[in-house]
Amino acid sequence: MEWMHTSPLPRTNRHPVLLGLLEAFRLDLIIVPVAFLLSAAFWLIGLSSQLQYSIIPEWALSLWAIVHGLSVSTIGFDFSLPPGLVTVVVWFLLASASRRLVESSVDDDEEFSAPDGWKSPVLALATFVLAYAGPLLTGALLFGETAMTPFGFLRFLLLLVSAVAAGWLWARGVDDLPVLRDLDPDTVDCARAVAKRIFWGLLAVTLIAIGIGTALRWDALTTSMENYSSPLSATIGLLVVQILFAPGILFSVLSWIAGSGVNLGAGGLSSVFHSVPGPVPDVPVLQLLPGDYPDWSLAAPALLVLVGLLSVVLGRAHAQSVLIASWTGIGLTALIVFVLLQLLALIARGAMGPLGLSDFGPSALTSAAAVTAWVGLGLSAGLALTKLSQLQYTGEADDDLHTADDRHTAEDTRTVDTRERPEDSD
Repeated sequence: MEWMHTSPLPRTNRHPVLLGLLEAFRLDLIIVPVAFLLSAAFWLIGLSSQLQYSIIPEWALSLWAIVHGLSVSTIGFDFSLPPGLVTVVVWFLLASASRRLVESSVDDDEEFSAPDGWKSPVLALATFVLAYAGPLLTGALLFGETAMTPFGFLRFLLLLVSAVAAGWLWARGVDDLPVLRDLDPDTVDCARAVAKRIFWGLLAVTLIAIGIGTALRWDALTTSMENYSSPLSATIGLLVVQILFAPGILFSVLSWIAGSGVNLGAGGLSSVFHSVPGPVPDVPVLQLLPGDYPDWSLAAPALLVLVGLLSVVLGRAHAQSVLIASWTGIGLTALIVFVLLQLLALIARGAMGPLGLSDFGPSALTSAAAVTAWVGLGLSAGLALTKLSQLQYTGEADDDLHTADDRHTAEDTRTVDTRERPEDSD
């Protein structure tokens, strides 16, 4: 499987618990200093004259909590919308650490298939998760003004579980999963290839949509920037902030296009099918959500269908592999797309503080399903067109074969006649 095309780490004789503790400590050496440095930078730039430096550890723990999907109340505001780009980086660090643990705990497939083969990697992963999350979560709850809300805890738990599961798949592939291990490896590879195309296509669609929205709302955006004392500095600062929240922003655009919409808190639900007046803060990407758009924007969901269609039919060899994988490959592709979009949906929703944005973002329950449904429609249409094209090609090939057979038969008959005529004349 291509999931395993990495150089495995050598098997060690260390106890799995010790391996998990070492990986947790290694990750803490990266994340904790970065959180403290960022908190110190915020303190120096903004509030050093008003707050004591003892606030820095509290902010560091709060920042760690927000990045991991928890809710924080500070300076009178509620914040639970993770900076998506930072959260994605932390997720990949967790997945990479989990991969190393699995590869160093299991070195032999026969050993892994033994009755106790799962014991070492599972014990190492459990130790790693508890050693990493336990102390920092306790500190965030006690000193970081973190609130353990049901949605925040669910998001925090799914972040850890999904990263560990991704690390396991990264190291072992799908051969350990009861259902997927029975599938043809070529079908799994085809589904992954189509899913990769889909996500590149969705990224292009979101960037095009943002570009069109910016062009249509250019006057309103420039007016909102003039509300700041220094428009240039505000533009640069807001650009950095929007980059940090880019994954959630991009998914919100997809949800808006799909019709499931983006909740603006007190402003209501904004989507391609339903406009709301706002209000929203003077942030460029947020200014694109409220208000009316031209009637032709109602056709925006067709872009998602087009992404699914083109992800199947572009490239003769690729379309042939999708045809061989058939509906099983399409179903697996849709599952991969839905799972990854659902993870993005979890980090795209939360509280953003004042101005009625206490509940901002796309729905964590329906948005991923809506986007997957539109894309799945395109995938089904693409496979159907490929099958029809194959049937037409097969029919034309059969007709050509029959025509050639008839031509050979006629030639054979003509040859026999020419051989028999001299005998008849005698």
